[in-house]
Amino acid sequence: MLLAWSRFELKNLLRNRMTLVLIFYPLILGAIGRHLIVNDIVRGQALALVAMLLAILMGQLYGAMAAFSLLDDRDDQVLASIRISPVPLNHYIWFKVCFVYCFALAAGFFIIWSSEATMLSNGDILLVAALSALQTPITAFLVNAFANNKVEGFVAMKASSFLLFFPIVGFLFLDAREWLFALAPLHWAAKALQYAILQPEMNLTFYQYIIIGFAYNLLLVAATFKLFSKKNELF
Repeated sequence: MLLAWSRFELKNLLRNRMTLVLIFYPLILGAIGRHLIVNDIVRGQALALVAMLLAILMGQLYGAMAAFSLLDDRDDQVLASIRISPVPLNHYIWFKVCFVYCFALAAGFFIIWSSEATMLSNGDILLVAALSALQTPITAFLVNAFANNKVEGFVAMKASSFLLFFPIVGFLFLDAREWLFALAPLHWAAKALQYAILQPEMNLTFYQYIIIGFAYNLLLVAATFKLFSKKNELF
């Protein structure tokens, strides 16, 4: 069944021009980032900022993909059909979101690894990519909690994109002021990457940012899923 769902989901993503672009977008961003870094066009603080932006964008971009995939299913009454089938609706929803999460994880890993901006091991790069990719379910559930169609979805997506400014501004602070921006889900992955590249005196270590970030983001995933379920009266 999972294989059949995977084929169906991949077919749906590839037939949509917007999601098709998003799937291959990391290759373009990765090539640009690698060019800037390898040719010493950016270095020091600028290098860390570019690498951070490339990494955190993946969760937001693929979150948009998952959000509009769910909106398509709602418009096509797919969720209503699943509800009366033997398959639990929450299983189907989580499969869709996790399917896109895997794309976000792979894209984030590829961008950090190919840019050669850090000396992190592949395992640590995977940790940063996995943490950043948790923005995917958060964005997907949040958008679908407040949007009933694609037009409303675009508005909700623009509103949620405002959170991207928090890790960017938070990058400038290494003291206690960084906690003013810690409510943003991507703050923790951004700070972990900043520590890995620059290794400045910061409030936490690389693994502390990773561990707290996972705990906080998973809490947000559960909260946004509950909000999404309640708003749409799914269960």
